[in-house]
Amino acid sequence: MFSQQQPSQSQASSLWGGSTAVQSQASSQGTPRLSLGLPSQGQSGSPFSGFGSGQPQQQQQQQQQPAQGASLLGFGVSQSQPQQPLGSSLLNPPSTSQPQQPSLFSASGVASTKQQEQGQRQSPSQPAFFDSLLERSRQRNKDVNGTSTLGELPSLQLGLGDIARRVKQLGGPAAAQQGRTADNKAHYILAASGVSPGSALRDLNELNAFAAAGPPAPSKSAIDTDIDSYLSKLQSQSTLALIADGLSRSARDFDIFLEKNVTMEWDAQRRRIYEHFGLVSRNAGGKDDDTSTPGGNTTRGGFGRSTRRGRTQDRGTIGRSTTPAGGSVFGTSGLSKSVIGAPTTAGTGHAPLFADVAEKAAGAGLGNSLGGPDDRFQREKQTRFVETVGKLNEARLGGRAFPILGEFASVELQSSTDQTTSQLVDAYKALIEIVKENTKAINVTDPDAIRERQFAAEYLDETPNSARSVAIKKRITDGSRNYLEKSFYQQLEALIAKNPREARVGGIPTTTNKVRAYINLRNSQKDLIPENGTLQMLGNDYVWVLIFYLLRSGHIKEVVEYVTSNAASFRNIDRNFVTYIASYVSNGDRRLKRDLQDRINAEYTQRQRIAPEDSIDPYRMACYKVIGRCDLNKRSLEGVSQGVEDWIWLQFSLAREVNRADEIAGEVFGLDEVRGVIKEIGQRHFAKGQEAASGGFGTYFFLQILAGMFEQAVAYLYPYQYIDAVHFGIALDFYGLLRVSNFHASDSELLTFNTKELPQINFGRMLGYYTRDFRAENVEAAVDYITLICLNADLPGEAGKSQASLCHSALRELVLETREFAKLLGDIRADGIRISGAIERRLKLISLADQEEFLRAVTVQAAKVADDNGRTTDAVLLYHLAEEYDNVIVIINKTLSEAIAVELGQEQLKLQPLKPRAGPDQQQRENAQSGSSLSLTSVNDPAVLARNMVGLYNANAMYFRKIRQANRDACGVLLRMSEARALVEAGQWAPALDIITSLSILPLSAHGDIYQIRSSAHAFPTLHPTVARNVGNLLMWTIACCGRQRDLLRASQFDDATKRNMADELLGKAKDLMVYAGMIKYKLPPMVYEALASAGQEVGV
Repeated sequence: MFSQQQPSQSQASSLWGGSTAVQSQASSQGTPRLSLGLPSQGQSGSPFSGFGSGQPQQQQQQQQQPAQGASLLGFGVSQSQPQQPLGSSLLNPPSTSQPQQPSLFSASGVASTKQQEQGQRQSPSQPAFFDSLLERSRQRNKDVNGTSTLGELPSLQLGLGDIARRVKQLGGPAAAQQGRTADNKAHYILAASGVSPGSALRDLNELNAFAAAGPPAPSKSAIDTDIDSYLSKLQSQSTLALIADGLSRSARDFDIFLEKNVTMEWDAQRRRIYEHFGLVSRNAGGKDDDTSTPGGNTTRGGFGRSTRRGRTQDRGTIGRSTTPAGGSVFGTSGLSKSVIGAPTTAGTGHAPLFADVAEKAAGAGLGNSLGGPDDRFQREKQTRFVETVGKLNEARLGGRAFPILGEFASVELQSSTDQTTSQLVDAYKALIEIVKENTKAINVTDPDAIRERQFAAEYLDETPNSARSVAIKKRITDGSRNYLEKSFYQQLEALIAKNPREARVGGIPTTTNKVRAYINLRNSQKDLIPENGTLQMLGNDYVWVLIFYLLRSGHIKEVVEYVTSNAASFRNIDRNFVTYIASYVSNGDRRLKRDLQDRINAEYTQRQRIAPEDSIDPYRMACYKVIGRCDLNKRSLEGVSQGVEDWIWLQFSLAREVNRADEIAGEVFGLDEVRGVIKEIGQRHFAKGQEAASGGFGTYFFLQILAGMFEQAVAYLYPYQYIDAVHFGIALDFYGLLRVSNFHASDSELLTFNTKELPQINFGRMLGYYTRDFRAENVEAAVDYITLICLNADLPGEAGKSQASLCHSALRELVLETREFAKLLGDIRADGIRISGAIERRLKLISLADQEEFLRAVTVQAAKVADDNGRTTDAVLLYHLAEEYDNVIVIINKTLSEAIAVELGQEQLKLQPLKPRAGPDQQQRENAQSGSSLSLTSVNDPAVLARNMVGLYNANAMYFRKIRQANRDACGVLLRMSEARALVEAGQWAPALDIITSLSILPLSAHGDIYQIRSSAHAFPTLHPTVARNVGNLLMWTIACCGRQRDLLRASQFDDATKRNMADELLGKAKDLMVYAGMIKYKLPPMVYEALASAGQEVGV
């Protein structure tokens, strides 16, 4: 703070007034003057110290004794500057006491006891003192603004600017440094004195002794009677209000449009970009996402938190009918993302769109792209699959049987011959054994033909012990075992044919003899049994080895024949085995009777326990285990060499599907237990990165197919070869052996589980995403694949409806993305004949009952979207195909109106032509036959499009009756206006003026009659909106035609009365038009009237 040392003499100090002393020199002067007082501060660092020359330390310490009357704010004179006159304090009246040291903020020093007591008495009355000061300031302000004048106040020698300047001079660097030290304790001393610095400062800020309100503005005594100016101001205010309202409404509509149509999921977009460049893993994107709250979708983006309420519910609501499943029949309200995904090109990789697939692909080292058609062989295989799926749909439409598993297997065989391909072919063959597919069946009515979705009811039954569930499990178990047995026998024959010398078949090549030859071959290679093993002989045969391999190849009847033919020998070897094998073969489930089951279990256990080591034939124990299902806790064969297929065959041979409630606990082993074993194998040997060491991913996929784990098999294969996974899913779903998920609940994962922990595949999205590779160049093939989504439309309840809705949504996205409307939805010839599209030809396969529903669900919705996006030719064709001919004329009128509104001299409005339905060669043949373009909408001129469609509708009464009269008349007027515009632009003024006169919109025949002009102005509101918006342009064209034609007449070489009369008539028409324009001034666009005035001046109006 500012400081000055004080003299040793005592001084009078008040708590808030500050010590003031009036010297004789100041008293003698008549006008008091304001001077500055400074707080004292000693060298000891007291909050209030002196300012000035140095004094002895003792004197300063005496002056620094605490005084109860220390002032916060005071004005006086400094004794160190006696030459300056003294004045009264601003907050205290001048006193005539003895000379003393004044202070600006406080006056500290040694005070007398009386003065200290006086200061102590004044401390409790601080609020009242400030109230009096505040009231005195208000009264003074009132006097200044009222009766008193500023001249009556004492004059000040220093102004406020001088005071501020003096304070700045006093507050040098040294004083500022000392002030900072003093300020550290100032507020504590003030608080100890009962002073509140904050409230005191607020009260002081309210004091403004010299603030005077300005004189009131003089009121107008005269009354404004200028009505024209009032109306002009009122009109201007109304216009500005309308403009402001229009701007606010436009801004509000634009915000609503953005809210409904613009996707603002910034975080999802950023995550997709990161995933595309490999900056983050596929499974890392969804951890930080906010979950949706009821009533709104909340997403966290890079620009903060964005709450979108009802965005998906509002999208596409116009013209959309909804289903009870929560989605639209052909809309996207129930879908949170695209069904078919963004298109890609062949060779660029196939980025996974499922979160679980992306995680598996990253774990398997596949990166961010799946094994797609990146080479010629894969593309050829994909093309063959496309052709096969097309044949499948043709067979479905014709009611013919189609062996889909056999056809897909042949495609795999044609593609490659590596180990993985052979495993995939084996999986197809296993499925053929499971479903008993007959490749020779022609019609679905044949007794041995397998029908579409034949096993859906059994496979989708979620009750574990129901008859249908047990039946399908038994079918899978028996089919897988039969395939393994047939596959083994084929390998056996191949080995014999490859090594005939070692095999030594001899005699008739019966099944038994072939098995003998196989045993000879294995024995020659020394891998029949381990060393020191014992094999029991019967004649020249290893009897138990022969029986085991007959069982292994599935020839149980040959086992019975062999045992029966050697019955006498078997009585000596094993007298009970003949009974066991007979009972085993006679039972359809290959189960022994209870007494025989107990006997064979006891015999097996006894032989295993008490027989000496290496004295039992291991194949004999293997035969006992297979026939009697002995010791199910240990499902392996000791002493018998076996591969993966042998081991899995043993599991299926021991598995039985029976009523578990009636089964003994130790004998329960069925398909569910086999699935558990295979799942454990997958977790142990086929985890991430271990597929190659375990025989490749095809091995585990094959095991899953054998066990009936169809959903898990498709999901497992998808990251490695999604082309094969998709077609396995199609084949399984065709026969009803695939459980599909609800796309509303699982849109980001391929494999999910329902409430009963049963696996399910996102079949619809899998097919939609698969079409990304080829739908741009082969849209009909994409329709074939998407149509297969409706295979699941037969599901009970809402599940079937939701699958049909998903198919319709995928078709809608395909139609709008590819814009192949002529191919997909149909086309029209020049004579009006309709050509069916690809979707309409498959109408029977997409769960739409009739053509009307098809048109409503597909074509109309696509037409609305095309119209909203400004694709006029697409919308015209689609509405025509939907038989909504009035909408066709409405769109044409709107487009014609926009084309006419283009200013003269600018580029004309062009339409985006429709894609042709056929290729160039076919189109040339069609054109040669019909003599015109294949499609009426393959044009880019709005006027040509309008004339084509109007000519078609005028020639057919069925079309004509469905179009409203107002729209027909408006279309005719707009076509004439388009012709007039072309003539004006070409400089043909007279023909253009004749066409405009024939429209009867403008008063060109009024001849100055104000009543006719007013009648034309009154008829303006009755015009069609598309016509009314171009009346301004029509006025400018007409005035220009009148002026230019009049100039031509006047510039003619031969001047006669006729030309002068025509020129005068044209001038009169221009004047009538100006009068007409003035009558409809506020119905025209803002700039039109100004342009009309300018054009009128050029004409001479």
